[in-house]
Amino acid sequence: MTLLLLLGCSPPAVPDTAAAVCVGPDAVTWDNWGEDFFTTYCDACHSSRTPDRRGAPEASVFDTEAQVVDQLDRVRVRVLDEQTMPLGGGVFEEDLTLLHRWVACRE
Repeated sequence: MTLLLLLGCSPPAVPDTAAAVCVGPDAVTWDNWGEDFFTTYCDACHSSRTPDRRGAPEASVFDTEAQVVDQLDRVRVRVLDEQTMPLGGGVFEEDLTLLHRWVACRE
C-alpha cells in the first residue's frame, strides 16, 4: 500500500529537450545535413582524397560520420568555440546553429 502511495506522488516527468532535437522529423543527422556540411566546409583539408591538406594532421580525416565523431571534441572547439576552422571562416550562421545541434546530440 505504501508503495502505491509513493508512486502516486512522484513528480511529473520532465521532457528531455535534447532528445526532442535529436530524434524525429526535425533531427539534424549525418544523412540529412552533416555529410554535406563536412564536405562543404572541411573536405578541402580533411578529406582522404585531398592532395594538398594545407597542414591538416593526417589523422584528421572527415570522410565518414565515425571519423568525425572520433574527433568531435576538436571539431566543437575549433569550429564552434574558437571559430578558427575552417581556415578563412565563412560558415553560415544557420550552419553553425545546426552544427551545435548535431554535436549536442552526440555528446
